[in-house]
Amino acid sequence: MNRWHVGEETLVRYARSRGRLSVDASVEAHLLSCAQCRAQLAPAVELGRLERLWEEVVERVDAPGPGLVERLLRLVGMSGDSARLLAATPTLRVSWLVAMAAALAFAVVAASASGARDAGTLLFLLVAPVLPVAGVAAAFHRGLDPAYEIGLAAPYSQFRLLLLRSAAVVAVTCAAVSVAGLLLPERGLTAAAWLLPALALTSLTLVLARRVDVAGAAAAVGGSWVVAVVSSQVGIGELAAFGPIGQLACLAVAVVSSIVLVADRDRYVTRLGGV
Repeated sequence: MNRWHVGEETLVRYARSRGRLSVDASVEAHLLSCAQCRAQLAPAVELGRLERLWEEVVERVDAPGPGLVERLLRLVGMSGDSARLLAATPTLRVSWLVAMAAALAFAVVAASASGARDAGTLLFLLVAPVLPVAGVAAAFHRGLDPAYEIGLAAPYSQFRLLLLRSAAVVAVTCAAVSVAGLLLPERGLTAAAWLLPALALTSLTLVLARRVDVAGAAAAVGGSWVVAVVSSQVGIGELAAFGPIGQLACLAVAVVSSIVLVADRDRYVTRLGGV
């Protein structure tokens, strides 16, 4: 049985977190078994502060823990909010990586098939630069981005988010394509010929997505790329789009598109293409 009760002044200090730690610990232990002191404490407790504390507890308990990608990003020094927004990028997830790996595997097998190596190599060079474009489209499409509403409402620079996610998508995709390129029977041309077109197509997609839906921009750029490469192949009879002139053209597109993106960085106050 309790033989003592907490004084009113001590209870008020405890309720307002103004007492000494040792005293508050003793009061808290006493309150667990003393209904009279709990009843005396209730009027001194600020309900608003109590609700805020409870909300913080609930948020901390219910908040999902960081995944593998988010933990790795934090380890390299990225801030927690940036790491979470970047980790939510759909094209950094297993489903996208599996789909990309399947497309690359098909292209590699086609390029390695006897009697169809030229067509297989062309297929690989067609697919490789388009994959980063598809990844960027998925990363900013409302229907695929699980953090769309959060990113839209957060006081966060949309241009910075654009750069972070685009860089992550391009880096992961290019790494996968580079590994696939090592499996090709002829590595001389394909080892790096797709890289500049990939950067050009991706940067051009981001520029166009300022005015139209990002998925539509990606489809237009990817479709135009396929038509241009196939037309040059049919007309000239060689991989002209990946020769010196084609590479210089892709470099020029990438540079001009990057300049346009940086020049209009203050206009990225909403989602790409308004989707």
